[in-house]
Parts: sequence; C-alpha cells; structure tokens
Amino acid sequence: MSDGRNMSLPTPISPLPTPSTPVKDVSRKNIAEVIVNNPSRSVDKVFHYKIAQEQMGRVKIGVRVLVPFGHGNKKTEAFVVRLTAHSTLSRLKAIYEVVDEAPLFDEKMLYLVKWMRERYLCTHYEAIKAILPPGIGLKLQEWVNLNNELDDHVIEGKIKNSKIQQGLVHLLKAHDGSLEISQLSSLLGSANIRKSIHALCKKNVVSIAHKSFARVKDKTVRIASLAISHEEAEYHLEQIQARAPVQAKMLELLMENEFIGTADLVLFSQGSYSALNALYAKGLIRYKEHVVVRNGVTKDFEKTTAYKPTAEQKNVIELMMQNIEKSVPAALLLRGVTGSGKTEVFLQIIDRILAVKKQAIVLVPEISLTPQMVERFRGRFGDSVAVFHSGLSMGERYDQWKKIKNAEVNVVVGARSAIFAPFQNLGLIVLDEEHENSYKSELAPRYHAREVAMQRSANENAVVLLSSATPGIESYYKAKTGQYQLAHMVRRYNNASLPKVSIVDMRDELVNGNKSIFSRQLKQGIEDNLKNKQQTILFLNRRGYSTFVSCRSCGLVLTCPNCNISLTYHIHHDMLSCHYCGYKRKNTTSCPKCSSKYIRYFGIGTQKAEQEINVLFPEASVIRMDVDTTGKKFSHEKILDTFRNDKIDILIGTQMVSKGLDFPNVTLIGVLAADMSLNIDDFRAAERTFQLLTQVSGRAGRGEIEGRAIIQTYQPDHGVIQLAKGHDYLRFYDSEIQIRKQMNYPPFCQVIAIVVSGPKEGPVKCSINEVIAHFKKKIEINQYEHLCSGILGPTPAPISRIKNKFRWRALLKCVDCAEIREVMRDLLDTHYGNRQNAGINLTIDINPINMY
Repeated sequence: MSDGRNMSLPTPISPLPTPSTPVKDVSRKNIAEVIVNNPSRSVDKVFHYKIAQEQMGRVKIGVRVLVPFGHGNKKTEAFVVRLTAHSTLSRLKAIYEVVDEAPLFDEKMLYLVKWMRERYLCTHYEAIKAILPPGIGLKLQEWVNLNNELDDHVIEGKIKNSKIQQGLVHLLKAHDGSLEISQLSSLLGSANIRKSIHALCKKNVVSIAHKSFARVKDKTVRIASLAISHEEAEYHLEQIQARAPVQAKMLELLMENEFIGTADLVLFSQGSYSALNALYAKGLIRYKEHVVVRNGVTKDFEKTTAYKPTAEQKNVIELMMQNIEKSVPAALLLRGVTGSGKTEVFLQIIDRILAVKKQAIVLVPEISLTPQMVERFRGRFGDSVAVFHSGLSMGERYDQWKKIKNAEVNVVVGARSAIFAPFQNLGLIVLDEEHENSYKSELAPRYHAREVAMQRSANENAVVLLSSATPGIESYYKAKTGQYQLAHMVRRYNNASLPKVSIVDMRDELVNGNKSIFSRQLKQGIEDNLKNKQQTILFLNRRGYSTFVSCRSCGLVLTCPNCNISLTYHIHHDMLSCHYCGYKRKNTTSCPKCSSKYIRYFGIGTQKAEQEINVLFPEASVIRMDVDTTGKKFSHEKILDTFRNDKIDILIGTQMVSKGLDFPNVTLIGVLAADMSLNIDDFRAAERTFQLLTQVSGRAGRGEIEGRAIIQTYQPDHGVIQLAKGHDYLRFYDSEIQIRKQMNYPPFCQVIAIVVSGPKEGPVKCSINEVIAHFKKKIEINQYEHLCSGILGPTPAPISRIKNKFRWRALLKCVDCAEIREVMRDLLDTHYGNRQNAGINLTIDINPINMY
C-alpha cells in the first residue's frame, strides 16, 4: 500500500461507524478517522491521521481538526468521525491542530449523517454541513512572508532566473513583506503561483504561515467592574468627587452594580471613554469581555395556561403519551380540520414531555408561521423555547444552536433545518402542516424533514406527530396501511362551523361585462366586511404586478436573458424581474425589437390586486404579504402584528397567508385565481390545489362570527374545486389514490428526477443521454429491470435554461430500495469522475417537489 506521507491525498480507509460502535480504552486510540471539509465527490471518503501525544483526550468524535491535505499539505479543516488504534498505513500524516474543545455532534447525529448520505446521494461533507448551523466553519488563510533577514542582493541572486518569482518578491516588498496567497494571485494576475511560492520557500526567500478564523463566533461586549473593595471605592470616591465628577459618577454606578457594559456606563454617567480609561489606569476598575446571546425573538409574551381539551383533543394527547411512555419509535398522523385546536394538542403533549425530562422539536413550514407559533409556545413554556430558522442572522442561529446543544432549552420551534436540533434526550418531533412542500430541501442534501424525523425517531426512540387538515397523499396512505397511527379531529375547538364556500364562475363575469379580477360577489363580500368592521384575506399565489409583458405589434414577450422564462413586472419600482435568477431591468415603454409603443401587461400578481383594491375601496386599509414585502428581518412578524393590532381591513398575500394563521376577526377569504396551480405539469397539481383551497378557506371564521370563502375560477365544475368547497378531504383522497395507483405514481413508486445542466446545450444533451444509457446498462447487468417501471425522457426541462445554463431532464419511476440508490450513486460518481464533464452538472433528486 502507498505511503500516506508521499501521496497528494491521504488514503481512504473505512465507512463511518454506527452509534453501536463500542468506545473502549480511548487512550490507546491514537489514529483519527476524519472527513475533510471539501465539497468534491472525489474526496468523499474517510481519511486516517495520527494523533500526537499532547492531543490525546482532546481529539474526540465530532470535533474539528486541522490536517495536512492535498498537494503541499495544505492546512484543511476536517471532522473527526472515529478513533481507532489500527491503520493499514504504516506512515500517517499527523493532525496539525485541534480546533474545538467540545464536540459539535455526537454519535447519534453522526449516524444520521451516514444515513443521509446513503438516502439522498449526497457527500459526507454536505450531510455534516446540514446538521450544523451556517457559518460555523473556519476561514483558512495562507500568508506568504518575505524573509527579512536576507539582504536584497542575496534575494536578487536567488530569483534572477524567474520573472514570476521576481514579481512575487516585488509585490511582497511593496506590502510590508506579507500578503495572503489569494491577494498575491490577484495582484500578479495569475492563478498558478503555488509552484513559484514553493520554489521560493526552498530557497529560503519566503515562508508560508497559516491563519484560521471562525466565520461566526460568540458576541461579546466589554463590561467594567470594581477592581477594589467597596471600602476602598468609597475612599477614592471622596478623593475624586470634586476634581473628577464624571469619574466619581462612574465609580458610584459600579459600586451599585456588579458590572456594567462600558457603553452603558458612559451613557448613564454622561461621561466619556477617556474618563473611564482613567479609572482603569488607576487600577480602580477592571475590564472583561462578556458573552451575550443574540436573541432571535423581538418581543415578550404573556404567560398562558392550558385550555380544557375537547374529547377529540384528549384522545390524541392520551394516544401520544402512551407511545412516549413506551420509549419506542412511533409515528401518528393527525388529520384535524382547520381551527380544531391542533396547536393546543402540541402544547399539552409537550408539557407532559417536559415533565418526564424529555425534549421536543416543533417544525413549521413557513417562516411566516414562526412568530405566531413562538408566541404560543413561549407564552406556555417561557425561556425554555429556542427559535431556529433562516430568517435569523448567522450569529443568532449560532447562539440558538448553542442553547439547544448545552441543554439550556428543551423546546425548539423552527422551519425545516430545526429538525437537526442537537437535543440529547429527544422525546417528540412535531411536523405542523406536514403536507407542505417547504419541508423538502432543493439543495444538497435534498432531504425531506419528515423522513429525517422518522430516522431520528428510530435512532433516538422518539415519537413523531404529523399534523395537517389536508395530509399529503403519501402520508395518509401510510396511515391507512398501518405504517403510521391515525387520529382525526373533525370539529372546530369552539364548535364553530367550517366556512361556507361559494364558487364563482369567472366566465359568467366576463359575459356580464365584468372584466375586473374581482367578481361581483367578492366585491360585495368585501364591502359588507368593511361595514361590519371585519377583516378579509385575499389569496393570489403569484407576486408582482403582471405575469409577463408583451408587444402588441410584433408579439415579442420580454424574457430573462439568463433563463427561458418571461420577466414579471413589479410596479412599485417600475422594474422587470426574473424570479429564478434574480435578473432585473428597468421597465420599457417601447418594444426592443420593433420600437412599437404598444406595450401591454398580461396576467395578475399581488401588486396588481393591491392596486385594484385601493381603487375599488379607497377607504380601506390594505397590507400585502409576499416575497417582495418580507425580505427584511422580522418583516413577517411586523406585517402580521400590524394586521392584527392595527385592525387592517384587507390582507393580500401569496401562499404565506394560506396556512396556520389564526385571526378571530377574519370572516372572509377571497381566492382570486383557483385555477393557477391546477393545470401545471406535475402529478401533484390536484393535491396541491385542494390543499391550498382548503387551507386558505380555513383562515375564516375562527372566532365567534361564522366565516365564508369565495373561490373564483374558470373551471367551477372541476372535481378538485368541488371537493374543496365541501372541505371533503376523505373523498378527495379516495379519488386521488386511485389515480395514483393507475398511473403508478407515489406512494406506489418513487419518482427520480435526473437533471443535467451546463453552459452549452450540445454537451448537456450528450451527457444526459450517456447518463441514461449507463443507467439502463447497470439495470440490465444487475437484473434490476423489475425495480424500474419507466423512463420518461430525456427531454429539455420545462424551464430549459436557468442562470445561463441549459437543462435537460429525465424522470424515472422506481421502487424505493437500496439497490436503485446504489445505481444512482454510481451514476453520480461516474459523471463527476469523467474530466470531459467539467462544467456540466448532474443532479439526482429522489421524489422532487418541483418538477421544473
């Protein structure tokens, strides 16, 4: 076997351990198995490194180390995944440095990493990155330092035969003898300077120093406290009272408080930092850096108590507690109609979970739902609740993660990534609105939070509660076939009736001369609500002002230069925008092709709906909630608080307003375009439309006044719309599951999307044909034909170009099994192992949410 010290990469040894791996006599285990912090699939392996005697005891599973890696033994961050006493290599590289005092993850989370790698075809690095908060990695820098002990003429003699070396030395001299390698490369205008730098190192002209910085770290503030006794402080106070009154005031404040932040001390004393530093110079006070927690919650909450549960709620609570008391993995699907009190069920179960010293994770699908959910949970459990979602800054997420890891909290409420909360005694995982697409990640690792929850349940003997008024078809099928337990809550908590739903045929509106986006019935409903001081929510699942802009003379549609998609018009900034790559340009008043002035805006978005509402009801207060209005921090919370507290008349929004929101004064829901999601190229189109219509209708009538919903459509007789009108989930499921079975779609198979993308269409098309040919060959060789029931494509993807990359797609229908996943991993390894595929990306997504 090759010598590890002479190889460009250390030799991979073994797979990751499982939690059952025994840990015996760690003192003798002087070899660390690590995963390097590198996204390349070519190094997605475990490597062995020697642990120095002084590092023994500090190198543990889950800590980061810096190791020599690749050409030139570049200092690289790595994660320790196993300790061992034996290696098949006789000469191992040694660990440079131990980064962490305490492990970032334990063996249970390490096992989850291994499972995710196998399940979602990702790398170890991608899986580890997913379970840790963003920004926790190190920023590593290499600095080139000029040897100042050498005379200039000596240096000139050593570099006289190399212009590149001369250029490097000249730049170093011009920058005080030290530059970071990337800066050197940029200033020299060459990316390939390492060979020259190493040559200079051998000549003793320069040396290389490594520096590492934490991307995110504890936030600290400087505090001041007395460095002397109170008796001594009183003496000095009398001495300086007359000649230095500001210093005296500062000293007096510190005598009354154990410590005060220096900024506050200057503010309260109306003094200056020079006065404060004078006290420090006299030895009367001391400074200290104090760690403060960055809080992801902006307001305090009132303490609440549990409601008396209804019979349906009590049944679910008791069933869940029976599972929890058994301390075995279990999953229950709760189908509860909108307003049935599902959140109160979560709260009461968690209250009992905490009583037995266990912990709970509560997932919500949208950041917009987090403020209301956090308010409910902190009102019940106080400071024992952490918040975790992408709307927080990196520092805030890091601090919340630390609180969870250090057992300072026992409940975490958050979006998808909160499923990786590092609890040590996990008892319960709740997925609220479990049917929502946002639980599926569209970036590697392409995990589904529901599947990760089930795996954590199996690993840690936790119980999973899936909750929705409209469960996903696959989830309900598993419940009906006994894979999950099933419970129903079919009555609203206050015995209120479900909203009465009316369907308006927009074709009739056109026949009767109404060309507005608002039907006469919806206009009347809004008018009645305004008179009665009741609130209205209008739902339109498309942001912007107009869907596309077209020239009426030549027919040109203005499209994104980077994507094969039309630009959306946004009226507030008079901009045309691409919602896929972010491209923006000023609106045009003439056609770029024929110079015609006849430009027309087609389709509607939330901005246009807002504008028309302001025209129709100028006296009404209106607020809009979509991606364009929620870009700033805490904007979701501010919009919802404004709607509730300021009694805003009308809330217009996209799917952010379609679920989870609970406003007692909302009595009318208007769905402006029910057909929008019904006719898209996706086998889940009917399911998503039914869920959206049922969920958004359920926002009405949650108080004492009966609610109503008005659904505008051009297909009033469509079965999905009729079933949504009656809130009839069971009939919808019975119909949809038959269609899925006949067409062999999930849950009767898994759909695998294979997408190849690149800057030139020819190589992309060639590459995906090679991938599919390789797949067919592997299936035939391994006799897996019975595991794959169909291949659709390859063809250009529905959106055939995004961000200047052409996209081709193939869809496979396969059995969900390890054999197929192994074939998929082989496709990825073969593709990325071929140098001819440089710049061509291959993505394999199992059961994708978006089919574009």
